[in-house]
Amino acid sequence: MTLYFTDHCDYIRRVAGEDYVGIGADYDGVNEVPVGLKDVSKYPNLIEELIVRGWTDDQIKKLLGLNIMRVMDKAAEGSVSKYPGNEVCYRGDASKMATQTVGTADRYVGETKRQLRDGFGVYKYPNSFFTYEGEWVKGKKHGHGKLLMKDGTYYEGEFFHGEIDGHGFRKFANGNTYSGQFRKGEMNGHGVMTCPDSSRYEGEFDHNQREGHGVLTDPDGGVYEGSFHKNKRHGPGSQTYSGGERYEGDFVRDIRQGHGELRYQDGTIYEGQWRNDMFNGEGTMIHASGMVYEGMWINGKPEVEATKIVIIGEQSIDVTQGTAFSLQVELRDEEDKVVSENGREIQVSAAVRYFAPTQGTTLFDLVEDMEETPFTTPYGYEVVSYPLTDMDQLPPDYDVKPSPRPSYLIAEQTIHEAGSDAASDVGRDEAADADANTTLEADNASTEETPLPPPPNTCRSEAGGLFFKDLFLPGAPPMYRPFILMDEMDKEKGGKGGKKSRNPSAIKPAESATSTQNLEVKLESKLSTLGKHNEGKFARPGDYVIMVHDVTTPPFLGRSLQPAFITVKVTPPKHKGGGAAPGKKKSSHKHN
Repeated sequence: MTLYFTDHCDYIRRVAGEDYVGIGADYDGVNEVPVGLKDVSKYPNLIEELIVRGWTDDQIKKLLGLNIMRVMDKAAEGSVSKYPGNEVCYRGDASKMATQTVGTADRYVGETKRQLRDGFGVYKYPNSFFTYEGEWVKGKKHGHGKLLMKDGTYYEGEFFHGEIDGHGFRKFANGNTYSGQFRKGEMNGHGVMTCPDSSRYEGEFDHNQREGHGVLTDPDGGVYEGSFHKNKRHGPGSQTYSGGERYEGDFVRDIRQGHGELRYQDGTIYEGQWRNDMFNGEGTMIHASGMVYEGMWINGKPEVEATKIVIIGEQSIDVTQGTAFSLQVELRDEEDKVVSENGREIQVSAAVRYFAPTQGTTLFDLVEDMEETPFTTPYGYEVVSYPLTDMDQLPPDYDVKPSPRPSYLIAEQTIHEAGSDAASDVGRDEAADADANTTLEADNASTEETPLPPPPNTCRSEAGGLFFKDLFLPGAPPMYRPFILMDEMDKEKGGKGGKKSRNPSAIKPAESATSTQNLEVKLESKLSTLGKHNEGKFARPGDYVIMVHDVTTPPFLGRSLQPAFITVKVTPPKHKGGGAAPGKKKSSHKHN
């Protein structure tokens, strides 16, 4: 607790010398005492701290009494009138200097009056550390002057009855400069301090410390304007940071604490309680992404935070070809509880299983540089994206009718082409055999290209929930390579009379240059054909993966939620009589 007092002792010893610093033990007649030195019983603590700082025994003895005794002895020897030719001079710190009578013949050059320095003069102090040049009145520095220190620092400005008092400029040993008001040798009042690191403070000072209202500019360009107490930001104020963020609110001992508002450069706003420089207590964040969180915060994070997306209901559903389905989604935490978040942006998309050709086969070499990068699923296999839309995105030539089985996780509405038999063209002949789904290439070969509907719009969460209504799997776009590969792999596998399979592990490298050329011709022909035609308006029967993921941008608090997955099995429409559609032959081409 004596550190502050010891700092003063160190400072005086450094600027004035060890012979000009001292303390007394008389505690009478004072209203305040130094912190940690309430009486002489605490002197051992002071001495211990001085020893730690490198003071010698002789220096400590001078501080504790020898210096004061020497000055008193000198004062008792006589007065100024007793020593003609001598006058009052000052030693020590410019703000508080002890008086002593000394000869001036080799120390002062200037004007005198009645044997006292009076007018303009230059005086070199006996300790050789200080030199004063300026105005004198009755033996005291008074008026404008400059006090130079041996270490290159100086003060230039007003003096009053021997004290630095009024407006002045001070250069410090560490490179800091101060221009402003002084009182009794200390920065006191309004002033400007600049530092070598380009930081700058302009405002009120009290006893050499920032106190009151001021503006502090940091080296990195940040600016604080507000209240200071004992050199620290304390009380109401505003801080603009170098990155563009701005805080306006309460500070306690240089940290944000109390109520405040922080505006980020990207538009995010937090308003609420702060503690230990972090969001703590009740607060509201309006995120740049549009998400809003209102509630309790703990150490910069929401008290309850969503971590994952959950699809309500069965995790695998059957959908008849040409029908829509809907999904109900919730945002939950690690304890599987719904978190009431508003405005988080959620997107739904579709994918189909990716059957990669075996490395080294002709198919692998031909498509290696064409495929998009597959991504993993929790089902143990990889998928590639597949088109997905909803009723709102469909063109007007689709007719929507209510589904006979309304539910948020089953087919809700049936889509029929207006004035067209496209539904029979995309798999009606496969209803009699659940394991065999006709490839729709031949049926669609003469069909004009159908524009691909745009994807569903993203949804914003409300109270931790959201609903994707009337989702629909359209036909594959032209040149949809995953289907081309599956078909060609089936033909490679089944061309010799065996059962067709999309399992690429069973495909072997071509055995001759002729087979390689034939396969290349087939693929080129297939790509050329599908460049003009697509698979119709409905997804071919088979298994699809629906993904629901967090696309909040930028991510809320830098983190996105874990996505959710569900499988959808598209089945051919049933027809009266349970057989294939009239006029169609049952295809022997099967798909898994």
